[in-house]
Amino acid sequence: MVDTVEKEDVNEAIRLMEMSKDSLLGDKGQTARTQRPADVIFATVRELVSESRSVRFSEAEQRCISRGFTPAQFQAALDEYEELNVWQVNTARTRITFV
Repeated sequence: MVDTVEKEDVNEAIRLMEMSKDSLLGDKGQTARTQRPADVIFATVRELVSESRSVRFSEAEQRCISRGFTPAQFQAALDEYEELNVWQVNTARTRITFV
C-alpha cells in the first residue's frame, strides 16, 4: 500500500463506477451512457479469452476491426489497459494476456 493516489488510479475508479452503474441498468429500457471505444474493445477482447487467460493478438484485432473499430482505436485501447496493468502484450505482439 502507498500513501499517495495516482491520477490513473482515480480515472480507473471513476470508469469502474460508471460501468457498474451501467450494468445495474441492464435491459430495463433506460438509456445507458455511450461507452468509450476502449471499453467496448476491452469487453470484446475479454470475450475471446480462453482458460489460459490469453488470446492471440491477431484474433483480437480482427474481431475489434470487424465490429467497426479502427486499428488506431484498437491500439489505443491496448495501450490504455496495458498501462493500467489489466493485460500485457508480448514483445512479438502475438498474444494478449490478462494479468
